[in-house]
Amino acid sequence: MSIEWGKGSAFNLARFKGLRLERSRNHNGWSFLVSDDNLTYLHVDNRHFKTKEELDECIMEWVNENAKCKSKIR
Repeated sequence: MSIEWGKGSAFNLARFKGLRLERSRNHNGWSFLVSDDNLTYLHVDNRHFKTKEELDECIMEWVNENAKCKSKIR
């Protein structure tokens, strides 16, 4: 499974497993934040990644770990 990022003006936005994703880049590299339909800034990651591929891999790992935690609570 992969993240399908938007096109054009939505280039840095995506939906993945029911979550909203936003990526950004500065001189340190790529970073991301995760929101859901109830909470903006559900997670803001403070790490930076050199490539978009490394960023996507980290996002998918975070989403999968977060899904495990939510299933334990319910």
